[in-house]
Amino acid sequence: MKRSWIISLLATLLILGGGIAGVFYVMDTVQQDVTVSAVLNEPPDEDEEGEVPKETQEIIFESQKLVVQLELGDGSVGSGFLYNDQGDIITNAHVVANTESVNVITSDGKKMPGDVIGVSRDIDVAVVRVPGLKGKEPLPIREENSAELLDEVLALGSPLGLQNTVTRGEISGLERTLDIEPFHYKNLYQISAPISPGNSGGPLLDRETGEVIGINSAKMDDESIGFSIPVADVLSMVRRWSESPMRSLPEFPELTGEVYSPVTGTDAEQASYMVQYFYDSINQGDFVTAYSLLSASWQEDISFEDFRSGYNNTLSVKVDNLVADPQGDTVQVTAFLTAEETVDGEVQMKKYKVVYPVKKENQSVKIWSGSGEELSTEEKEAS
Repeated sequence: MKRSWIISLLATLLILGGGIAGVFYVMDTVQQDVTVSAVLNEPPDEDEEGEVPKETQEIIFESQKLVVQLELGDGSVGSGFLYNDQGDIITNAHVVANTESVNVITSDGKKMPGDVIGVSRDIDVAVVRVPGLKGKEPLPIREENSAELLDEVLALGSPLGLQNTVTRGEISGLERTLDIEPFHYKNLYQISAPISPGNSGGPLLDRETGEVIGINSAKMDDESIGFSIPVADVLSMVRRWSESPMRSLPEFPELTGEVYSPVTGTDAEQASYMVQYFYDSINQGDFVTAYSLLSASWQEDISFEDFRSGYNNTLSVKVDNLVADPQGDTVQVTAFLTAEETVDGEVQMKKYKVVYPVKKENQSVKIWSGSGEELSTEEKEAS
């Protein structure tokens, strides 16, 4: 059993990407060595401009189908991805440490059992076999370690338990080395794509080809800097486990401890995070991710094209305040916004009040609908 994390926009919780408790120290023995532990931060600000190209949208849409959320009996969560047609999922060892079986939740909300068939005590990699995924075509894997500095990448996973989450960034460093007990990490990719607890074990994709090039594993304290294990470096090991599953799994006594559920954050906190993340995605020009946060019923009422066109005149949106009101299985989130918009060729600042019902759909938190109004001068002053 291992320590999980508490969802909160304002809390900073020291953990290893998918829910390990503790603070770890790394010796800075060479220039490329870095000090790393994973933390739960507020949604990071992105200064990347521009919209997501259509080709990237297609890569995200197809890849998300093959990225899963792993859920353990202690309530901790992580991510993984299908890498062969036998139903085998690659993830991090720290995600499935000290357990033999997990629940696997697919992008469409289906839950199925999985068995850990291989896990390393030295390298933070494991394989989970999911019979229900046998026969599905896996994600394309890059067989050689050929990523270069400033290559654009996509990080997929379930940060904070929010499935189908995608963040963008670049390869910002190569051949990083670090130690986080009991694992030794070497030849890592340093990435600028923001990752958070729950991303652990998720794939890092080449933004142009959609190939898996890495396994997202850790992040630096208080920074939007993540680290990903090159998948080419561990392919021979994971394939060996798939061909001949381990008869007994190693134990990780250093990763045991008091357990906290990842959903101990209140429903109101989770719903508030969802709305904040929605607008973070809008501001990044990542309308694919923003659209994926909407419920299936809302997506039936509005196509992606219509959703995207609704923001044609929006330059940016600032969330001034969020008020969350739990009502049974739904949390009513009222957002007070300041939007920078173009009106008749001129830039104007407008204030809005928007109400979003937020609740779970197939184990994932979703925004069910939205209604809003522009605030008058008096209301602006009151808010």
